[in-house]
Parts: sequence; C-alpha cells; structure tokens
Amino acid sequence: MYTVGPANTSEQIQIISQPAKILRFRKSERLVHWALAVPFLVCFGTALVLVFYYNPDPLRPYRVVFSWIHRISGICLIILPMLAIIKCRGDFRIYFYNIRQAWVWSYDDLKWLSLMGLAAVNKKIKLPEQGKFNAAEKLNFMKLMSTYPLYILTGLIIWLTDAAFMSWVLHFIMAVIATPLVTGHLYMAMINPESRKGLHGMISGVVDRQWAKHHYGKWYREHFEDNEG
Repeated sequence: MYTVGPANTSEQIQIISQPAKILRFRKSERLVHWALAVPFLVCFGTALVLVFYYNPDPLRPYRVVFSWIHRISGICLIILPMLAIIKCRGDFRIYFYNIRQAWVWSYDDLKWLSLMGLAAVNKKIKLPEQGKFNAAEKLNFMKLMSTYPLYILTGLIIWLTDAAFMSWVLHFIMAVIATPLVTGHLYMAMINPESRKGLHGMISGVVDRQWAKHHYGKWYREHFEDNEG
C-alpha cells in the first residue's frame, strides 16, 4: 500500500502502486477532461476537413458525412461533460479548485511562458516552478472556459437558422485562435519526451513522483513533500 493525497484536500487515498507513483488527477477530473477533449478534437478535425477540403468544392463526395459527424460531436460536447459532472457531483470542490488554479496568475507564470521556447532548445535555461498547472496549460484552460459557451451557441445558430453568417465568422475565428493552443497541447502531451509522461496522469491518474516534482514543484511540495521518505 502506498498513500497519496488528492490535489485539493487532505483526504488520503490508498493505491496499490509502485512507491515512485503519486496521484495527479482523480477519476472525476479525468472523466470531465476526456468528455471535453474527445468531442472537441473530433469537431476540430472535421472542421479542418470541411473548411479546407469541401469549402473549395462543396460537391465533393461524403461532405454530408463529415458535416453530420461535426454536428453530432458538437452535441456530445454539450452532453458528455454534463453527464461526467453529474456522475461525479460529489467532487465539485476539485472542479472549483482547478478553475481557481487556472485563472490565478503570478510573475512566475509569466516568466515560465516567456522562457518556455528557449528552455526547449537550451537546457541551461531553468524555468520557474509551477503549481498544479503550468502557464501553457492555464492558457488552454482559460481559452476553453471562455470560448466553450460561444462554440455551442454559434454552432447551434449555424445549424438551426438561416441567418448564420456572423455566427459562422465568430465560430471560425475562435477555431483559428484555438489552433496553436490545441496543436501545442497535443505536441506536449504526445510527442515532447519531457512532458508526454504527463499524459499517463490523465489516463490512469498517477505519474512518476520525480517527474511531478520537477515539472510542478510548487504543487508537489504543497501536497506530497511530507510523504517523502
């Protein structure tokens, strides 16, 4: 048995695991993340196909298939997160904790963001310690919270009304703004060797203790340092 603590309470959870592993994301956090991420990525991918492949020639075959996949994934983007939150309604505190973490910025966050690119190519550059989320993850979180209602609203207007041009423009602009954040997030989660270890935390919930200590030093010290040794 190895004891790890959740991110926002003193509650302790018993996990049968290697001593080197600690809990990063609880089940409720992981469910909400994937309930948002999967339909959003399907929406994003089908939007790219519709804009760059079918808009120049709407008569190309199977356009209606991609159009309906886009719409259905948009519906899932509304329903699935709601179901995940309802299922884990006892964990509202951790949702509010994560929201607060994403919207509260410090000088270290701004410094981390400004040095991130240089640190990727020069190992001598040391990034400031981060809390539960680094500055890039905070930006993604803020972007999602700010644009999620607008994606839903403009998408429904485009689908259900005839006067949808301005809604389509806003929908498109938000997608353009999201593109570097989405691609950057995917790169860091799936390709970059230093950060992709964190993906395991969003799948199983646990991550390597030393990795977490290195990448999220403030958060680690606050919740896990007392358990060392």
